[in-house]
Amino acid sequence: MEKRKIIDMSDLENDSVVMFQHKYYIPLFTLFSIALPVLVPWYYWNENLWLSFWINFNMRFTSTLNAAFFVNSVAHMWGKKPYDKNISPVESPLVSFLALGEGWHNYHHVFPWDYKTGEFGNYKLNVTTAFIDLCAKIGWATGRKYVSTDMIKRRAAKCGDGSRFLSDEFAHKDQVWGYGDRDLQKEDAIELAKMQ
Repeated sequence: MEKRKIIDMSDLENDSVVMFQHKYYIPLFTLFSIALPVLVPWYYWNENLWLSFWINFNMRFTSTLNAAFFVNSVAHMWGKKPYDKNISPVESPLVSFLALGEGWHNYHHVFPWDYKTGEFGNYKLNVTTAFIDLCAKIGWATGRKYVSTDMIKRRAAKCGDGSRFLSDEFAHKDQVWGYGDRDLQKEDAIELAKMQ
């Protein structure tokens, strides 16, 4: 909780699109998650309204929520802990597949500032990263933060369960630290000071 207080949210609070979505979440959700998915097939394709409601809203919404909930359930139970064996989050390829890349949970908890939420440098099981990178290419996302390969190796060697499976050729390049962390190891602090 203490670290959460140091995060500057002013960029989001000053973003009119984000604040519009925040203010009108309920009507937007109703329109885009319930009304349109149910009514479009009913109106344009003569789908049974009841069937459209159950398939296009209930089944879709339930499966999407369960995939998202897997991140904080399955990804805390079954898998490897290559970066910190002392915490409950694990690396789960299944959850990463279902949740579009959010299953690299051990990495995410150890390096929360890394926008990729996983050590993968490719997009095989990290569609979210691919989307953010696409947005960056067209100028919609800036200031992406990375973790250095050396920092990953040090943390995995110190705290991991020995299952770190990626060679360094797939790890991040051009790394930048996200924000100050008082729990930082001395080597990592020195490395971060050199980056800035």
